[in-house]
Amino acid sequence: MKKVIPCCFTSGNLIFGFISIVLTAQGNFFWGGVCILLATLCDACDGRSARYLGVSGEFGKELDSLSDCVSFGAASAFLIYSYALQDLGWIGVVPAALYAALGGLRLARFNLNTTVVHGYFMGMPIPNGGCLFATFVMSGVHISPVLAAIIVLLVGYDLVSEIHHPDFKGQSADVLHVPALVVALVLGAAALYFVDWRLVICMPFALYIVFGLVNTAMNAVSPAR
Repeated sequence: MKKVIPCCFTSGNLIFGFISIVLTAQGNFFWGGVCILLATLCDACDGRSARYLGVSGEFGKELDSLSDCVSFGAASAFLIYSYALQDLGWIGVVPAALYAALGGLRLARFNLNTTVVHGYFMGMPIPNGGCLFATFVMSGVHISPVLAAIIVLLVGYDLVSEIHHPDFKGQSADVLHVPALVVALVLGAAALYFVDWRLVICMPFALYIVFGLVNTAMNAVSPAR
């Protein structure tokens, strides 16, 4: 019976992802984004509840990956395409479709590396990308479709890159550099000042990406001894 609780959270993740697709198709972009955030909440609860109840297993892990692929891969890609890339026509489909495909690859790699990678995420975790796109849409800010396509491709690349991102699960396997955090905060402040203050809603997810990139570069230049 205890196994049902984590599965309910995981199924909620998938259900909210599906509802997001329906709402996005109807033009309700804001609420489509809200559903992505609700899917993230469910995703955060399923693993924690499974570990707390002592019912973690392969079934839950596979169901979680499938749900993530729907909510943070397909639904998030469809949302950002419909909101920011549609004016490019079929060309706009390409970055969104690539993002969804890279999301699937990222999840497959994550499942294979669970016994190898510890103390960090290799590549951006896919819920962060979903939250970035969802909150950007919810902000109501519009940018050039070409710029949006470039951003989608760059975020998609981060999914399958070897950039290290903090996993917030305890002691990090990497040195976390304060200057990397400063760089991320300065760039975030510049974006709010020069672009639009409404982007504040998506700043945590954007800064997470920038911090991971800069921190990984700093560790490569001056590795810990």
